[in-house]
Amino acid sequence: MQTYTVSQDVASVFSALLADKRVQNALEFLKKDHDFRIDEIKEMVLLHGESYKEHLLRSPMFKAKLEQYGAKDCVIDAEGNAMGYVYGSAGPSARPKILLEGHLDTVFSEDTPLQVVEKDGRLYCPGICDNTAGMGLVLAVLRALKHAELTPVGTIMLAGTTGEEAKGQSRGIRALVRDHLDMDAAISIERGDTDRITRGAVAVKRYEFTFSGPGGHSWNAFGLPSPIHAMGAAIAKISRLTPPASPKTTFNVGVVGGGASVNSIADSCTMHVDMRSMSQDELAKLDAQILALVDQAVAEENLFRATEQRISVASRAYGAKPGGDQPLDAVIVQAAYAATTAVGVEPTLNPPASTNTNIPLGVGMPALCIGCGGVGKENHSLNEWYDPANSYTGPQKALLLILALAGLDSVTKPLMGKFTRKS
Repeated sequence: MQTYTVSQDVASVFSALLADKRVQNALEFLKKDHDFRIDEIKEMVLLHGESYKEHLLRSPMFKAKLEQYGAKDCVIDAEGNAMGYVYGSAGPSARPKILLEGHLDTVFSEDTPLQVVEKDGRLYCPGICDNTAGMGLVLAVLRALKHAELTPVGTIMLAGTTGEEAKGQSRGIRALVRDHLDMDAAISIERGDTDRITRGAVAVKRYEFTFSGPGGHSWNAFGLPSPIHAMGAAIAKISRLTPPASPKTTFNVGVVGGGASVNSIADSCTMHVDMRSMSQDELAKLDAQILALVDQAVAEENLFRATEQRISVASRAYGAKPGGDQPLDAVIVQAAYAATTAVGVEPTLNPPASTNTNIPLGVGMPALCIGCGGVGKENHSLNEWYDPANSYTGPQKALLLILALAGLDSVTKPLMGKFTRKS
């Protein structure tokens, strides 16, 4: 069991919130709202949400639901983010401004069959936990706020964001952090039980390497340098790297492709490399090592072949996410811990991960990723499932957390102050 102490200031805020009859009303509402929330998740998961195509179905659907449940000034921005507001007691400009978001996209293409199958208490459907259940939490919190007529001191911004999955390159949360300069903290909802608190972000960088050459017949043109041979050599060299175990640093060649036929010397091929580290400096070192090894493999293939024709390689970096962390006793972490225990769940302080919180943490903004409640497994597979038993504690925790951070009018002052960005 983890040993963790919440400060008296944070404890006092939660005591006041839990003593308020309207807050108790909202918590009870979320428990009774369980079946409605699950039915809504089963409804929403049947709308395809492939990255870069969320705007076709999921963004307008989510915006319509925000409007239906009482959010103000609902919009869909240029990146497809659907968002709305619960304004504070001082109006639309009230601070702090707290973002509560769940991403709209899934890893599944729009031709993936979608059907919810219920078996032994589990709901099976691609995307149901990652992250349709997270979308459902955001909407449930909005319903609870409106049902109990809770007015924050600051502003609560509720959003369905685009592009969280690798293909989407976090473009939705990047746009929100870039465009909303008055944002003071961000809470991301992902799969995972109510106990989950992830305060840190793993730095990520990815490359697509494209190897190109003259190509030719495997018999008649034998002796020409081969892009595929060079790529294979590069993979072998990369595989022998030994990045540090602490701070944990990893790599993976996850996708390869190319060639026209078994009896052709390929004229091009590609490989995709994923690199991650809990240290931005170690990630930079690994980056330089891998780039050098790829160039070395190409040079060796050209040198080995006695011909003036050469192969080359082009690299394209994509999907980079900054790493970041915050103190274990940061106010936002303490508030999440207190909110978890307040709903009767033992908190788990998870190690850093790659989520939407990478982006706000990358600019130094307080941010957390918490679980949607319930249990989900096999995410990113066609066998993905979600067990929603007692998952109402997820929305309850999120509600208490954002009220603690934003403050509750006439009850508590905000725990979160104004965030000042570095110039």
